Amino acid sequence: MPRQPANQRTATAIAAFAIVAIAFAANFFFNHTPKGAGVKAIPAFYPVVFFVGLGTLLPAWLLGEVTSGGSVTARQLGIGAGRRDAIAILVALIVGGAVAAHALAPLLRDPAGLRLLHGLFAQLLVASTAEVLLFLGMLGVGIRAVLGRGDDWLTRLAIVAVSSLAFGLFHFTYPEPWNTLETAATLSLIWVATSTLFVLGRSLLAAIVFDNILAVVGFARNGLTPPLSALDGWLLAAAALAGFLLVFRLARVSR
Repeated sequence: MPRQPANQRTATAIAAFAIVAIAFAANFFFNHTPKGAGVKAIPAFYPVVFFVGLGTLLPAWLLGEVTSGGSVTARQLGIGAGRRDAIAILVALIVGGAVAAHALAPLLRDPAGLRLLHGLFAQLLVASTAEVLLFLGMLGVGIRAVLGRGDDWLTRLAIVAVSSLAFGLFHFTYPEPWNTLETAATLSLIWVATSTLFVLGRSLLAAIVFDNILAVVGFARNGLTPPLSALDGWLLAAAALAGFLLVFRLARVSR
């Protein structure tokens, strides 16, 4: 398989890091400015524009562009739904389930608690999808382009380190209780687990599942609930997945 030319790697890195920078700026606008708070108050505006638009469709476009040239495969970037993904998702469910069972045991024994956890899983799924595509999809492809070393151990280590740091810093663009140094540091450490699963399993789907389980644990332990119904959460997640597949395919065939 031919290596991606240096000029293409440079363009890929710039585009990938620019998308993440736009996500930082947009989320800060929505959460820390009066105008942003005003439009965020419009029902469904924020999750559709930020999580689906910026967090899913933009990454889908760049990932499609990168894989269209033949020098990088979709599998190398974690895109797929095959045996590898099934195994990685199983690992995510086992490890994530063990974490949830330990942290949320009282809720898991209560029917009302189970309904709460189901609602959180649905409500948070579109956000977890965007997080994984931004901090593993975009930063992953950007780091690969900068290093130009393929999928070796140094590239994987760099993805874990850089994405974990960026994920923690990203939470300063959120309002309280997320925008504190302690929270950012904790979330960076938690993201090490998600990013490690990704670089070992090479599956974005598994990383999304694992990230969402950990998000449910965090929200449940802090008594937080997103402003979406469970049904709206499932519909948004389905729309994000469908949009990703469509844009990814269009980006590949348009070259």
